[in-house]
Amino acid sequence: MKRTTLTRLTLLLAAVCCLASAPHVHAQETPRSVYFTGGVDLVSSYLWRGYREAGVSMQPSIALNAGGFKLSAWGSADLTGISYRELDLKATYVLGPVTFSVIDVYCVNPSQEGDHNHNYFSYNRQGAPHRVEAGVAWCISKKVPLTIAWYTTLVGGSDYDENGKRTWASYAQLSYPFSIKGIDLEAGIGIVPWAAPAIYRLDRNFYVQDVFLNAGKSWRIESLAGLTFSVFTTLSWSPAMQDANIMGGIAVKI
Repeated sequence: MKRTTLTRLTLLLAAVCCLASAPHVHAQETPRSVYFTGGVDLVSSYLWRGYREAGVSMQPSIALNAGGFKLSAWGSADLTGISYRELDLKATYVLGPVTFSVIDVYCVNPSQEGDHNHNYFSYNRQGAPHRVEAGVAWCISKKVPLTIAWYTTLVGGSDYDENGKRTWASYAQLSYPFSIKGIDLEAGIGIVPWAAPAIYRLDRNFYVQDVFLNAGKSWRIESLAGLTFSVFTTLSWSPAMQDANIMGGIAVKI
């Protein structure tokens, strides 16, 4: 294993250890009941970490919640004829201000439809439509709700460079939620620490991938079985890609 790979793994392990051992981490009181949640979003475009993945999209979700543990399925289907589709299966565990996550991302582009190498159960070494990413996020405190997050691809057909070597694609994010006159907002920045061109598209080290501002408002309507309706928008600027996007959407949650 080369020194660069060892360095990357060391950074990941150090980040996990530091967050897990933060002084504010305590097992918080969480509901012991088991329950399901779900919903569907309709968005003007699908943005992911500074990239515009698809146009107008329908994005349903369902989750099983049990205390601080959650299993969820989330999908996105492009409604504009491009036929991009995605299915994410995710497990998260909340321990005080720290959230641990593992997600399996399955996505298929139009050129891959019907290709047996891109079927759902294809996990071949390179070119597979799956990738598994682990993440850890730490919210500093309720008074200073700055969240520091780190995500690294553990396995995946797209996590290789042009020479067939693993890149351990990673992403770091800082985000800060706040509200103004009843509008929920969140500002943040996303950074790619080292080159992972197959996933983040640029073959260079350490760059700012996304600077974003989210805004939204939700209403819970008890007369409609407690359904929650939301309107939201995201303004995203990618210095590295020299691109900018704005997305709007509506959501219904149960």
